[in-house]
Amino acid sequence: MQHPVLPPRLRPGDTIGIIAPSSAVRDDRLMLGIAAIEERGYKVELGCHLFDQHGFLAGTDTARAQDFTAMFLRPEINAVFCARGGYGAMRMCDLIDWNVVRANPKVFVGFSDITTLHLRIAREVNMVSIHGPVVTTIGGGLEEAARDSFWRLIESTEPYGCLPVEANLVNCLVPGKSVGRLAGGCIELIADAIGTKEQPNFDGCIVALEDVGERAYQVDRQLVQIKRAGVFDNVVGFVLGTVTDWDKDEAGPIRIDLDDVWREHIARLGKPTVAGFPIGHIQSPLSLPIGSLAELNSDQKSLTVLEPAVQ
Repeated sequence: MQHPVLPPRLRPGDTIGIIAPSSAVRDDRLMLGIAAIEERGYKVELGCHLFDQHGFLAGTDTARAQDFTAMFLRPEINAVFCARGGYGAMRMCDLIDWNVVRANPKVFVGFSDITTLHLRIAREVNMVSIHGPVVTTIGGGLEEAARDSFWRLIESTEPYGCLPVEANLVNCLVPGKSVGRLAGGCIELIADAIGTKEQPNFDGCIVALEDVGERAYQVDRQLVQIKRAGVFDNVVGFVLGTVTDWDKDEAGPIRIDLDDVWREHIARLGKPTVAGFPIGHIQSPLSLPIGSLAELNSDQKSLTVLEPAVQ
């Protein structure tokens, strides 16, 4: 895989643009997140359509794509943070001017529905992007380890090294060690990308997977879809988070457990695999630089970032 483009590092005093590429923003944590970013020493610029609402979306597809493109085009904007996830990024992907993004690499941060944009950035720009907290997550209050690792990833030009994980909270499903570029995100969005311009190439990658609000059988179905498309054929390792609230509707005499799904579809691939990694839809998720080279040591339950995410 070709070495990815690194966006310029952030420095306090820079300006961070905030956009809503997916669902409408109806969360008091947004302003708390903006305050936390400003407290770090950054200026904030809001997208023109940040507070728009078009049904369940944060404005029309055209308006959301315009905000995305504009933030990359404007030279005074140094990074682009997503206000929240939800749904809708896939609707406007083809309306983004990817030539603008390619010509103006910048730190880009988000997760959940933003997985679609990480996948498209990887295909169109081959730029490192950050699977990390949206602004509302920042506003909800990150624990120290998650907060400090996030800012260090996008402010320092040194490789991050070993991510701060409590080993007792992580399970080794398949022992071993592997080196590859970080990839992945929300399972449902990866499955939805099959057959589109966002369909990922995970060859040689360590793939992170997580989700929220899906029942175990739905996760099973999505993983089957991804596997049948050949997306996992040449993966070198897996970092599994959780599927938050997967069991809320799993009552009844016949029960599928999420751990069984991991063993059935991921562990059987025989690649080094850990589960329970603190990423995704949890209160204080760790950030992952998508596209950066990393080493997974599942015996030690560690993930080490070997390259800087910014330059």
